[in-house]
Amino acid sequence: MYASLHENEALDAARAVAQTRRGGNGVSTAILEEQICAEAGLWEPEAARRALDQAHGDPAHAVSTLRVWAATQPHVDAVTVQPEDVVLTRRLSSAYPQIPGGQWLGFAPELLARQLDWSSQPEPGDPPPVDASQPASVETSPFTDAPRRVDTLRVRDLIHGAPTVAPPADGAGDDPARAVLVPPYSRTNRLAMLARGETGALVALAAMILGRRQEAVLVELSVAIVALRIPHPRSGIPVAVAELPVTEVEVVLDADVDGRPGLALGWGATLGTVERRAIALALLDAALLADGDLAEPLTLDAQTVIAATDGPAANGFVEHLRLPHYAGFTAYLSQAAGKEPR
Repeated sequence: MYASLHENEALDAARAVAQTRRGGNGVSTAILEEQICAEAGLWEPEAARRALDQAHGDPAHAVSTLRVWAATQPHVDAVTVQPEDVVLTRRLSSAYPQIPGGQWLGFAPELLARQLDWSSQPEPGDPPPVDASQPASVETSPFTDAPRRVDTLRVRDLIHGAPTVAPPADGAGDDPARAVLVPPYSRTNRLAMLARGETGALVALAAMILGRRQEAVLVELSVAIVALRIPHPRSGIPVAVAELPVTEVEVVLDADVDGRPGLALGWGATLGTVERRAIALALLDAALLADGDLAEPLTLDAQTVIAATDGPAANGFVEHLRLPHYAGFTAYLSQAAGKEPR
């Protein structure tokens, strides 16, 4: 169950930010470059832009080219990202209307116009548009009052009373860019491999799984600017060498926990701001936690296959989780906790 957003000043401000993202008269490929970076497992938008041009606009070829190039570059192990190095620029929850720290609309891709605009066409030689949603650094960010993750409680901590599938205790895992990972996969390795998955495939699988669940709710979606640190070669002290956008999502799916209704909490994160990637990753993680290795196989009948391969429909099905599901989620929690909904 979900509701539509009411018109207000926050939505007007978000639309204004969305319009600045288009910038100038140039053609923006910023989101496509982010997608290519995510699928290649490497954050280097300039290299992604060059690979896309070399591939004549073929994203799959560009991803392959970028992965090959990345393999030739020196590798330095980064320090684990700390919450104080994460600045939130967008934060949503469809599970609760009021969350600790509040909801931040930020740049809202769901508010971009769906109508083709012929009023300002790019001219040859025009400079590429400036991507206003991704500031060059935290210091120059327009989100000067944006919270840091270290000061912001997780929305999942609000969930009480419902039995939850216990996640496996995995270690740090391996880097799929530097090692061949073989089954059986730990959850950490599985998430690392899925994080480099092809976007359309992730969304299609998530849409198929989503259509078979009783309950699926986006607990928290956050877009953040993350400072990446590596040990100083002389002192060993971690120093920030780059900042990059990361989208993180947590969802819950209905699950059977010891014979009673419960929840499986899934997590997904991706480089860049392509939110449907992170939502799909979290849905797949939650489904694998809830059902093991998908013990209930998907039925690939004509209806399922056609629905999964309809890109706009599958994208919309996954992305609609960003809309409020307050009433339905409250009812399911009451059922799982053995209480009658108010």
